[in-house]
Amino acid sequence: MKQVFVDSDLTRVSFARNLLEAEGIACFIQNENTRTLGPSIAGYSYTHLLDPALCILDDAQWEKAMELVTTHFHNEAAEGPEWRCGSCQETNPGAFDLCWNCGAERVA
Repeated sequence: MKQVFVDSDLTRVSFARNLLEAEGIACFIQNENTRTLGPSIAGYSYTHLLDPALCILDDAQWEKAMELVTTHFHNEAAEGPEWRCGSCQETNPGAFDLCWNCGAERVA
């Protein structure tokens, strides 16, 4: 088992899991439910050690998994600012090319 992607946003980790599963890479999300524990655990403040982490089961597929995740999460669009949908006016992350709310395409 190897970790391929960690993010404090479970939605992003779940999306990465879907990418890997679509390519036939068996994986799971570690710490999937730790956000429901609240702002502190046993008196300690939140730590990034509890962030959801995507792990693959077959270490031999690590390079392919990393390539898929890197392609989708480490690009300039993902680093860009949020944008507002022209159809429904919903705010979307810079990495999205389609509005998460109505599915309309991003207009440059």
